[in-house]
Amino acid sequence: GGGGYGGGGGGGYTRAPGDNGPVDIAKVEGLLSERNDAKRARDFDKADSIRDQLRSLGVEVLDKERQWRTSGGGGGGGGGG
Repeated sequence: GGGGYGGGGGGGYTRAPGDNGPVDIAKVEGLLSERNDAKRARDFDKADSIRDQLRSLGVEVLDKERQWRTSGGGGGGGGGG
């Protein structure tokens, strides 16, 4: 089932509800829409390297949910995914 594209950037990704870690949202959304373009072009190497860049900003991309969130928000190992 359909549903139009939501407003805003992020290549169709929205921030996970309840996530309020400190992050440069504009930068994250810019990278996400770049990654989306790369995937559309079937340039998966580029998409992966963009995902790594996001991870280095402390951002986790949830492809299934089409969401992103800041991981952790201050130290401490998270459990295995």
